[in-house]
Amino acid sequence: MSKSVTIYNGTFRKLNGQKRTMSFIRRADLPSNMVNEATISNLESKTQNEVVYDTEKRAFRQFNWKTVEGDVTETSTRFEF
Repeated sequence: MSKSVTIYNGTFRKLNGQKRTMSFIRRADLPSNMVNEATISNLESKTQNEVVYDTEKRAFRQFNWKTVEGDVTETSTRFEF
């Protein structure tokens, strides 16, 4: 399935102090069959990080907006899920 989405690119510091650069899609742009709202909301409330879809790992990961380094950029494109 291909869909028009916004892909974000940003770098943040993980809890262990390492930098992570990630390309990701936010929940609102994901196909509804990929999102389990209860599980994601539960995880976000525990960690205070946003659960996003990592486009390189092709998996759900957490993005820490509180430790962002530099700018988070946005690109509109089609993505194959």
